[in-house]
Amino acid sequence: MAMSTSKQNVRPKKRSGLQTQNIKILYLFLVPAMVLTFIFSYLPMFSNYIAFLDYDFNKGWFGFGSEFVGFDNFAKFLTDHKFYTLIGRTLLYSVTMMIATFPAPLIFALLLNELRGERFKRIVQTTSYIPHFVSWVTVAGLFYMFLTVDATGIINNLRQLIDPAAERISFMQDAKNFLPVLVISEVWKETGWGTILYLAALTSIDPQQYEAAQVDGASRWQRLMYITLPGLIPTMCILLIFSLSGLLATNFDQVFNLQNKMIRLDTDTIGVYTYYQGLVSGQYSYSAAVGLFQGVISFILIMATNYTTKRLSNVGII
Repeated sequence: MAMSTSKQNVRPKKRSGLQTQNIKILYLFLVPAMVLTFIFSYLPMFSNYIAFLDYDFNKGWFGFGSEFVGFDNFAKFLTDHKFYTLIGRTLLYSVTMMIATFPAPLIFALLLNELRGERFKRIVQTTSYIPHFVSWVTVAGLFYMFLTVDATGIINNLRQLIDPAAERISFMQDAKNFLPVLVISEVWKETGWGTILYLAALTSIDPQQYEAAQVDGASRWQRLMYITLPGLIPTMCILLIFSLSGLLATNFDQVFNLQNKMIRLDTDTIGVYTYYQGLVSGQYSYSAAVGLFQGVISFILIMATNYTTKRLSNVGII
């Protein structure tokens, strides 16, 4: 009797009908997100076959009347005289941006975590989120206003305030200044928003570890190195996977809006080049091939990075 009673005690409790019904109702909240994801992420994938056609818009939306040309569009891109220039410039922009922007949210989150005044901490945290919700069109307008050679150019005004003999520089008309502008604008706009995941990960670290370390005489720096950073490694690995997967892709909105006619040819990336070839020049098949090439490389990078991080830290997305 005792054994049967103990077996009955370890049996999982069955959910009541009301509890099961409530869970099913909660799943309904996923429907809008699943529909939007299917329409805007998965459905457009079926149009990738345009990359293998000499697509003619007048012969039908699906392109069944267009001539099949195989990999000709890919060969055209790979033999284009701009191929290596576009690949090199895109990689340069992406690697520089990743080196500058990847540690920024982590450092900012660690600094916020060290603040003791909760009210001041919330104010700083909320204020840092605001730039994320500003469109790149507005950000580009602000940067052009700050960096212009006109009397409203704040940067040139500060330079002349320090050195009255300094000449006013046209920052946005020089391609050499484009990459620094990309980095500064990205850090300003996205650092605050990027701290959300790190701050959430910090809350999952057991406070008793800090208390025990403090009792043992560990300094603040030692607690950071041996408790905080190891606790953030899973989050850092996931974000690194997504960052490395985008090495061959830059933020189209950012690059496109910060460009101008004087520097466009010297600052084009693969994404912007695809836009001008497809929507502006009407070479739909060619631009689809360039976009598919970029997507395949990104997929290979994300899988390779995921495999490497799982081998090294047992953390991955798959």
